[in-house]
Amino acid sequence: MSVHSAPWREERGFTLVEALVSLAILTLALVALVQIFAVGFRGVRMSELDAAALQLATSQLARAGTETPLAAGRQQGTTSGGLEWNVAIEPYVPPEQVGTEVRIARGLEAYWVIAEVRWQSSPFEAAQTLSLRTLKIKTVP
Repeated sequence: MSVHSAPWREERGFTLVEALVSLAILTLALVALVQIFAVGFRGVRMSELDAAALQLATSQLARAGTETPLAAGRQQGTTSGGLEWNVAIEPYVPPEQVGTEVRIARGLEAYWVIAEVRWQSSPFEAAQTLSLRTLKIKTVP
């Protein structure tokens, strides 16, 4: 007795076309996954820069009147991370006394302290700016 083998058409398996289609689908899925991760990493980098800019502006406001004198003027600089900062200290003038002699109270002077931080997340995007402002009072002898 001889055993007849099954015809080749009935054999189970993948054809070349099926294998190519599955490779194309896998490639598209991998490209989409890489794009999702790239967008996620870019978002993380941008939020890190935003947080660093906020921390720098807050610290510059805190320095005015403690580490640096509270007097009208400007200071600026750049951090090692590429954040450019500018602090402006201007005398406070109450709205009702604009154009007249400023009198807040005897022995007190008030100043606006404005901290501005500028940075660029990527070379393809416009620069971003964060500005914080506070009013500080100092005693005068």
